[in-house]
Formats: sequence, C-alpha cells, structure tokens
Amino acid sequence: MRLRNPLKIVSPIVVVVCVVLSGCVTETNDPLAQNKDPAKAVKTYVEAATRYMQLNQMANADRTLKRAHEIAPDDPAVNNALALFYTIEGEDEQVERYYKKALSGDQAFSQARNNYASYLYRKERYQDAIDQLEKVAKDYRYQRRYTAFENLGVCYLKVGEREDARKAFNRALQLNTNMPVSTLELAELALEDGDNQLTERYLRKYEKIAPSSPKQLWIGIRLQRRLGDKDKVASYALALKSMFPGSDEYKAYKASL
Repeated sequence: MRLRNPLKIVSPIVVVVCVVLSGCVTETNDPLAQNKDPAKAVKTYVEAATRYMQLNQMANADRTLKRAHEIAPDDPAVNNALALFYTIEGEDEQVERYYKKALSGDQAFSQARNNYASYLYRKERYQDAIDQLEKVAKDYRYQRRYTAFENLGVCYLKVGEREDARKAFNRALQLNTNMPVSTLELAELALEDGDNQLTERYLRKYEKIAPSSPKQLWIGIRLQRRLGDKDKVASYALALKSMFPGSDEYKAYKASL
C-alpha cells in the first residue's frame, strides 16, 4: 500500500480534499478587500492554497494559508488544509495539531476525519485509523461513505480482523459497485478460504473495472493452479513478469516455482 502526495486520490487509503475545485483556482490580490466578506475571503484563500499544494508550490500555499488562518484561526476547513500542508512537509506534530483542531471545530467534518485516518494509517497507527473511520462510516450524509468502508477493511486486515474486513469491503461494494480495492481484497479472502468459485467471481469483476495489477495477477496464478488450468497460469505469469517484474508478487511467484 503506497501513499504519495496526500492531495492525490490513491488506493487503498484515500485522502479527500475538503474544497471542490473547478478548473485552475488562482489567488486574487486581496480576497478580503475585494469581497468585504471574511468568510468568502477564507474560502478563496483555502481554494488557492489547495491548488498550490496540488502543484507543489509550497511557499505560495504556506503564504496563502497563513492569510486564511489570520482571518479565521478556528475554521475547520482552514485547519484541515493546514494539516494537509504539514503532511506534505512531514511535520507530524503540526499535522496532529491541525487535524485535531479541525475536528474539534466540527465533529461531523468527515472529509477531515478521513484524511486524518489516512495519515494515521501511513504512520502504522492502524487502530487509531480504525477509530476515526468507524465514525466516518456512520455519517450518512457523507457522500463518500464507501471509501470509509473500504479504508476500514484495509485497516482491519492490518490488525488481523479478517471477518470485520470482509464485512467492510462488502459494505463498500453495496454503496458503490465499482471499487477495485474492495473487490480484489474480497478475492484474496475467498482464495484464502478455499472458495474457488467466489474467488473467480471477484477476479472477473475486478478485471472488468480496473487495469491489471500485481496482486490481481498473483491471485489469478494461484487460483488457476488450483483449478488445474496450466494455460491460464502461464498467461497470468507472463503478464506478471512482463508488466511488474519488480513487484513483491512476482518475487512470490518465482519463489513458488
């Protein structure tokens, strides 16, 4: 599981930016002076800072967020953006400070809570991430609840709770049928349980909604070995070797020969 820039959507744990951007957002010379409305100025600053972070223009993001913070130091969106900023900068103490401040200002701020869970996951604080995600999953107004369930499943696997993980992945698919991570993890769980038919069903579903991945190909190899189809084993193995020669899955395949 590899998380890079936290402003990008990556799997399986997903960070969601709290501001929806349309096109290229640029900072005005002085939003407060132009708008005469502190709330609108803060929103403009946060939008601009978010865009700067996406472009890796961190000095501009820092300057813009400081302006927003000066106007509204307790605004949850400002503090969530600051937490994202310090996540990129690798300043853990500040990340914790601003996520906690954002959530203390708005306990129902599920996007910030999901982002915080992503940070906790990357720090291998899996139970802390679960605690946050369980709250997000209960927020029926949150439009991306399916991501919370998927993320929960990933975290449950990390702490060895296979059945809780299975339930979470299934719940994610109930809310959104096109969830590659949940689909593939359910295929892996079915394979581990010896349910070849269910494994094949999830694998076929995955192959319809997502491009090939090392894990998908390795599951395919192990499944077809069980089913005795040497041609399909060879096909999956060739794809794994040619597309992902440096992957852990390819190393596992070679070790299994």
